[in-house]
Amino acid sequence: MPVPKTYSMLLKDCIGVYQAFQKLSGMNLPLKSSWMIAQNISKLQPVVETFEESRQKYITSLQEKATLDKEGNPKVSDGLADEFRTNVEALLNEDQKVRLKKVTLFDDGKLSIEPNVLLAAMDYLILKDDGDKVS
Repeated sequence: MPVPKTYSMLLKDCIGVYQAFQKLSGMNLPLKSSWMIAQNISKLQPVVETFEESRQKYITSLQEKATLDKEGNPKVSDGLADEFRTNVEALLNEDQKVRLKKVTLFDDGKLSIEPNVLLAAMDYLILKDDGDKVS
């Protein structure tokens, strides 16, 4: 069984890999691959959830500072909106240390992975032809 390796990745990459592994987890995969994907999701989930909670708190604080436009919709100043974008972008570019396992997927000719999912998770996947499978 592959040993977890600590990866240094940007928060935005953690989010992308997390979303990719979530999509892969919905596929009908061998038990071992499914297990390793689930383990990787469990390592990434706290990082992603903490970011989302912080972002939501920030949005709530901005809503409290918002004024209403003519239609009654909340509007924040351009300065506050720019500050929000700058702060979120800075946070998304923060380094995170995450212990993930490489997941081996066997292509039996039926394996179908969306290109964007493959691109997001490719550093953590090993793709093998079904003929390479060890019995």
